[in-house]
Amino acid sequence: MVMTLYPLRTKILVPGDDLALIIIKEIEEQNTPPLEDGDIIVITSKAVASAEGRIVKLSDVKPSEEARRVAKEIELEPEFVELVIRESEIVYGGVFRALLTLKDNILQANAGIDKSNVPSGYAVLLPEDPTRSAHMIRNQIYKKTGHKVGVIIADSRTHPLRLGNTGFALGVAGFKPVVDERGKKDLYGNTLRITRRAVADNLACAAEILMGEGSEQIPVVIIKGAPVEMTEEYVDGTQMIIPREECMYFGTIFK
Repeated sequence: MVMTLYPLRTKILVPGDDLALIIIKEIEEQNTPPLEDGDIIVITSKAVASAEGRIVKLSDVKPSEEARRVAKEIELEPEFVELVIRESEIVYGGVFRALLTLKDNILQANAGIDKSNVPSGYAVLLPEDPTRSAHMIRNQIYKKTGHKVGVIIADSRTHPLRLGNTGFALGVAGFKPVVDERGKKDLYGNTLRITRRAVADNLACAAEILMGEGSEQIPVVIIKGAPVEMTEEYVDGTQMIIPREECMYFGTIFK
């Protein structure tokens, strides 16, 4: 089995851009192998958010007293902290320039809001509905090419006590994002009891290596030969969420 990844450079994306059309155009112009059924298209959440107009001018944000207090403690701009508070379900606390938040049942820094790869004085929010965005882009690509691909809207995050960022899937369309291994046997005949493979997250991690976090300008990666199970069912983002009481981190630290 061989899996191949192809990075796509694009122009700087702006509100109103047709991502599906841009992806198809860049595949042709960059001599990337044409799309086929079963290919996976990984797109950064920032690219999707930019095209959807989810960019905020910080000077237009009026910070609350709570935002000013928290901002002083962790050395962040009050306007940025105000956005984080607004976008979060829960803010647990923070360290230097980062708040631990719960947004859409995902623990992440700063509710996924970022000031990188946007003009100075602006911040980019996460897409409003990454699952819907993934399905819309997939449907548009099918209409334009006739190929049934998978789509991942990807972001990056840190993991407890691990240094650095890795990719993960915010929204998925066209394939099953998690494979349940429970009940299967390992090499020695032992029955797997809790193992589930986060296929979409693993593919997002692979793409993240090529996308980078700085000025690479590679918001899209095409993956060919990915070992996934394609589906025409609507992939709901909740399929990638573990109940809080079953989560090793949440179920112990945040009781």
